[in-house]
Amino acid sequence: MNKETSTRWINKALSVLFFNYPVRSAVGFIFGTLIWLGFGVYPILFEVLRAPNNYNTRTFFALMGYLVIHTKTFIEAVSGNILSENIKQTLHLIDIADVPDVQKRMMYAAAISKQIKMLDKSSLEANKNEITED
Repeated sequence: MNKETSTRWINKALSVLFFNYPVRSAVGFIFGTLIWLGFGVYPILFEVLRAPNNYNTRTFFALMGYLVIHTKTFIEAVSGNILSENIKQTLHLIDIADVPDVQKRMMYAAAISKQIKMLDKSSLEANKNEITED
């Protein structure tokens, strides 16, 4: 594995964790902050967990809180069912729409083709950027 491959994987992981799921990221950040503040307000938590009372321990537990919120993201990534929140919201709105099933299928097809076109445009731009960097 070379540096370019590892950099791509890291960028993709960061994109999934922070940018594809802004609501989960915001909730995870708030949850992690509450854990951070909880350890500051209640130092007995360090003794209960038998952990040293320092900055590193607070950071570790805050990150664990953030990652707990993203557990569903990890499960979706491993199972291959990962979709961005925008796509999920669009599919959910189509699902709850009060229209016949035939029209829902047409709406699904239109949403999917729109997303594919967006992916094609972004992949073409990414390929152009890679070619110009080389």
